[in-house]
Amino acid sequence: MSKRTSVVNVLGDYEETMERLALHLGRDKIRRQVFDIIYGRGSKLKSKNQIAEMIGKSGAQAQVVQDALEHLAKHHLIERVENKGIVADRSRWVYGKEEHVRANRDKIVRLANNPQTARQMATKRRPSLALPKALSFVKANPVHKKATTARRQRKQQSQFRIAFLASNPSDEARLRTDIELKAVKRAVNASGNRERIDLEPFPAASFSDLLRALNEYHPQIIHFSGHAGSGSLAFDSEEDSDFGSAVLDFDVINEVVMAIDEPPRMLVFNACDTVAGADVFTETVDAVLAMSDSIADVAALVFAPTFYAALSAGQSVNSALAQGRAMLKAQQIPDHDLPTLLLKSGVEASKLKFV
Repeated sequence: MSKRTSVVNVLGDYEETMERLALHLGRDKIRRQVFDIIYGRGSKLKSKNQIAEMIGKSGAQAQVVQDALEHLAKHHLIERVENKGIVADRSRWVYGKEEHVRANRDKIVRLANNPQTARQMATKRRPSLALPKALSFVKANPVHKKATTARRQRKQQSQFRIAFLASNPSDEARLRTDIELKAVKRAVNASGNRERIDLEPFPAASFSDLLRALNEYHPQIIHFSGHAGSGSLAFDSEEDSDFGSAVLDFDVINEVVMAIDEPPRMLVFNACDTVAGADVFTETVDAVLAMSDSIADVAALVFAPTFYAALSAGQSVNSALAQGRAMLKAQQIPDHDLPTLLLKSGVEASKLKFV
């Protein structure tokens, strides 16, 4: 393991990968100590006990070392393998270097030390944060009453309504939810059933937007794109002066969904770590589609339009999920196993259709 390995990402999202690894490395003191020990000199795999001893943690204090190891391994910053006699202290697991991290260690640490720099770095889903100087703005045409009336009539006539809530608070790592929305719109509009489908965007979605979507739009599907985790979603803040996030637990969101006379049939959480706790919704809606771990930006962009293209074509939720996973596999994206379907008792995914 003394030879450095160059990394080439065939998906073209190298910068995004570096940003994501740096985000998960963070600046936690114990996590950094564990990371530095593993990526220090030498190539021998080490057990938790060995690492804990090296940073002066023993007994109950060793738990913080275990937590750091689990976090780093979960987010592919270190390798975890079964001991099988490698270390003689009878530990079940031993830990070592990930080649792609070792090859880019300095850059990952630099970005972790400077999260603001990481957020400003151009990525595949965030080509540039600055507008070109020569860019000119064209004043939009006013919305005429006739067009507004036609839009309202189409909503009333549509059989399949999707409320697309995109939340991208400034205090979180930036996501290209706008590109995801555009891709889903394109997929829906390409369907032969497009006249029966209506997609309503709710950008910078706050808790009030969720209520408005449920009360006024009556969607069959609520789609949430943004940051999440630990049984909660991060909505945009209601306060203009804050521009931060408002984190809402699943229990609170479910109370809102239950308080509607005609709740949606399905919730889609295209956000990280949303499976845990999502079963609370299956008492209210027919199905919940969530992610079992952190999903890469590029994977979210590929999965969503494929899923909705299938639903818009009249396919069942079961088939749409299978097509989304297959598209991720076809493009060699490793997150194909993350989309997970939770169903209300008695509901069959193969029979759940929207058009």
